[in-house]
Amino acid sequence: MYRDILVATDGSTQAQRAADHALGLGRALDADVHALVVLTIGLTKRDQIRADPEREADELLATIKETGDEKGVAVTTETRTGDPCQTIVEVTTERDADLVIMGATAGSKVDRLIHGSTTQCVANSSPVPVLSVGSKARPVFEQPEDPQFRFHCPSCNSTLTVDAETRDALTERGCILCGASAPDDAFTAIGGESE
Repeated sequence: MYRDILVATDGSTQAQRAADHALGLGRALDADVHALVVLTIGLTKRDQIRADPEREADELLATIKETGDEKGVAVTTETRTGDPCQTIVEVTTERDADLVIMGATAGSKVDRLIHGSTTQCVANSSPVPVLSVGSKARPVFEQPEDPQFRFHCPSCNSTLTVDAETRDALTERGCILCGASAPDDAFTAIGGESE
């Protein structure tokens, strides 16, 4: 289902939650994550007041890459300059990404009224689904510390490593990504034996 995830980040709390979510989802689905920072030098006060926006972007992306390495997620990074909405949609298309993950809109209501929401703009323009993650969102799709089964959904072609409790929930409720039933032969015990 999701093999190439694009996460757009600006270093805000919401964007950090989005990056954490993207890495957790990337790990659970064995998907690649591409982290993108779009600088708007000369276009917004936020980038104008930063001492060195390029260095800050590099440090932010390095942190995401390092976290990805720790979690076993393939992470690539990129910094571009331009209109955030347009640039995120362009990179999504160029990379043939399956999913865009972004932080929910921050800032005041007046700011959103005047300038609009980048997340909303991307959601309206993106050729793929856009997942908005708020600052209070709990991390999801984290692999268990001691996975016992690998689940492969025959319907959406997604793969998850799960513990026994999650296996039981999948068997009862179906795939958490597409809702299809989870037959017994969709699970393989870690170590190679089918269950």
